[in-house]
Amino acid sequence: IYSILKSLKSLMWVIVVLSLTFYLFAVLFTAAVSALLEQQETWSDTRTLLVVDYFGTLSDSILNLFMAMSGGRDWNEYYEVITVLPFQYSAFFLLFITFSLFAVVNIVTGVFVETAMQSSSADRDIIVQDELESKKRYLEFMLDLFDEMDDDGSNCIGLQEFIAKLDDERVLAYLNAMKLDVNDATILFKLIDNDNSGQINIHEFLVGCYKLQGESRSLDTKIMYMEIRKMQENFGRLVELVSDVHSLVSLPSSPK
Repeated sequence: IYSILKSLKSLMWVIVVLSLTFYLFAVLFTAAVSALLEQQETWSDTRTLLVVDYFGTLSDSILNLFMAMSGGRDWNEYYEVITVLPFQYSAFFLLFITFSLFAVVNIVTGVFVETAMQSSSADRDIIVQDELESKKRYLEFMLDLFDEMDDDGSNCIGLQEFIAKLDDERVLAYLNAMKLDVNDATILFKLIDNDNSGQINIHEFLVGCYKLQGESRSLDTKIMYMEIRKMQENFGRLVELVSDVHSLVSLPSSPK
């Protein structure tokens, strides 16, 4: 929408330039037709009737010049009629066709497209800005929620405190509004408690909730990730234990 609105300025300039072009050439041809009608010997020429029909008034001239430029009628029809006028008016008509088709339309269209592309780039900037504002509002909202859950003002939330607060309808409404699945409070607490300290500080709460927002499948993915990480840690300790046992077994026995 922003791209379209931004391009309207270029579109208005196109209309102004074309309108001015139509008006100037229409005045030129209408004046020539008026001068032609003062010569009685030209009244018998069938082309005179046609040129009066096409360019007899200023409004007719503007309309027919627009049709010649836009393809409403073949401009060759107008050219054959204009030949009843002095030679320079045929040259003026060819100049009008050349100027309107190749100069005005193509150049201004290029400017219009460039403006649209620049506006499209501005649209992307607006989208990024909206996303940043949305993230900022989300974090501010979650900060208020953290203050609501932190009863003792310690800037940390323990597991029991976290579970107790999930019984509060207001807290549940906050979490549901942020698209957080709270079916299992213990698992949710462990997911947010990144350092496994048993306490959630403000940083862990904001980062953890922001990563967990979304549909329930997002939370399920995080649960799987947590379980895999624990398995990796346990496997690492097992490898270390096996390595230590192997080292003890490999020691040479002391001579008796």
